[in-house]
Amino acid sequence: MTLPVLVTLLLAQALINYIITAYRWHLVNRFEKIDEDGGQLPPRYPSLIPYLGNALSFVWDNANFLRRATCYDSRLTSSRISFLGFEIYAFQDRQTIATIWKQSTLSSPISMFVYVFKYFFGLPESVVSVYRADDSGPFHKPYGGSNVPAEERIDHITHHGFLRALGGPGLMPTTRRYMSALTARMEEKNFSREWTEMADFSSFFQDIVGFSLIKCLYGPAMLRLNPDFMQGLWGFDESVPWLARGVPSFIRPSAHKPRQNLIGHLKRWYAYAREHFDPSSISPDGDGDPYWGSNLMRYRQEKLLTVKNHDDDVLARMDLGLAWGAVGNTIPCTMLSAFHIFKDPVLLQRVRDDVESSFGSQHLIDVDPNKLIKEHLLSSIYAETLRLYVKTYFMVSSPHKDVHLGRWTLPKGSIGLMNAGVSHMDESFWNSRGGEHPVTMFWADRFIIDPTDSQSGPVAPHVREFPYSVEPISEHDDKTQATNKPFFSMDGTEGSWFPYGGGHSICPGRFLAKSVILFTCALLARDYDIELLSDKVEMSSWRFGLGVGGLTHALPFRIRKRNE
Repeated sequence: MTLPVLVTLLLAQALINYIITAYRWHLVNRFEKIDEDGGQLPPRYPSLIPYLGNALSFVWDNANFLRRATCYDSRLTSSRISFLGFEIYAFQDRQTIATIWKQSTLSSPISMFVYVFKYFFGLPESVVSVYRADDSGPFHKPYGGSNVPAEERIDHITHHGFLRALGGPGLMPTTRRYMSALTARMEEKNFSREWTEMADFSSFFQDIVGFSLIKCLYGPAMLRLNPDFMQGLWGFDESVPWLARGVPSFIRPSAHKPRQNLIGHLKRWYAYAREHFDPSSISPDGDGDPYWGSNLMRYRQEKLLTVKNHDDDVLARMDLGLAWGAVGNTIPCTMLSAFHIFKDPVLLQRVRDDVESSFGSQHLIDVDPNKLIKEHLLSSIYAETLRLYVKTYFMVSSPHKDVHLGRWTLPKGSIGLMNAGVSHMDESFWNSRGGEHPVTMFWADRFIIDPTDSQSGPVAPHVREFPYSVEPISEHDDKTQATNKPFFSMDGTEGSWFPYGGGHSICPGRFLAKSVILFTCALLARDYDIELLSDKVEMSSWRFGLGVGGLTHALPFRIRKRNE
């Protein structure tokens, strides 16, 4: 058989396989009845080239590819995606996603950890293998069938630390430190009642908000020892899309250099903190200290260095991951929330009126963070900003058994993949008020329910499980319901709004992130005037799947202190 004939036969076979797969994919999506208890595998999305599958499209144009693979006849669905000999289960229909969040067997983000630590932060295989081998889950009690020693249960060790620091006793002290740090940082800039012009709104938030957030977690000593840390962290952030695609250092060395510099900064800080820290330096709140910064960092030093194959270099890479995870999405979301507030004079005045009504002349640094995060309008702005801009991928896997998800099944050991951005843009689900507020546009009141207006609220009227005019869930205080005032609500959005993931594996930093966004916006709105000199925001799709896309342009503005 000659080479041309062989090539022709191979191409013909590939074409036949493509046609058969495409036919089956259309058949399942168009004609098969949606059986909530079917338990079948999602249909395989067609690909022309065996083994390679959909890899090229997924890696280099993953935003458009994922939308094609998980959308059929204007509704979200689920598909199996071929990727270099593996199959990825892409789940996007909201019923399946809502079911996934309820499965305790899908609570471990270890599959995501393995990928991120290997490619983003360069952990060696000797350490990655420890994560890969941990099939015990994040809970105090290991999954049945797991034999991982207690000291190697890295998923549980890290998860427990985050829960205590960011959702338990450490949350309030950390939030208070952020409020103090941001207030001081703004005062350091010494803005007057005359306009100060600045080149870029995004860079301003990186400098002001990013610095304050890292300071409240890592403490003042780390930033004092490494004055270039924040600049390096944002340089690393720019390199993440290349690292995520597995581009090696010899092809793009500039993408790897910021990481190495930051690892050195963190190891220098370790040596200093170990030399100077004393338990007596812990603040009265029992959490903060000037050397390690927070109980979270002390916990990580104590626990993670005892795990197999972990040393200072490994811990520095993981702490870099924590720093990037803290600022990478929170800071742009804070900036975008403020952008929409200051862009709209009517919305800005509403925010100022709400802050004044709730807190009067009280200094915002002294307000109760728990009261601030219950502000209805600010909460809706926050939720809408995350809906519009967060495009994060989330991965789930069950190490010990198949998981039935209603219509679909996720086989044992397989990777399930969901993207928040695809669900956040589901026109069939989100309320647009008859097209007045399309899902592609910011609407500050999208998450506000007016009990007297049946057209209000986040969910489109035709897919609601109950009428919003009769609020059945005692989520809100009695006073709000008794007076029929509009209120913030996420009811009914469980499978469609998930910027932090969901279920037991939901991001533990979500409470701190919300406090950061709301406090920053409240402080700026009440105490400062900001005039945006450009009213457009264009986001790059290059970062799709990593959270919030970066701005494609600078956003000039000017700022001044408000008159008393």
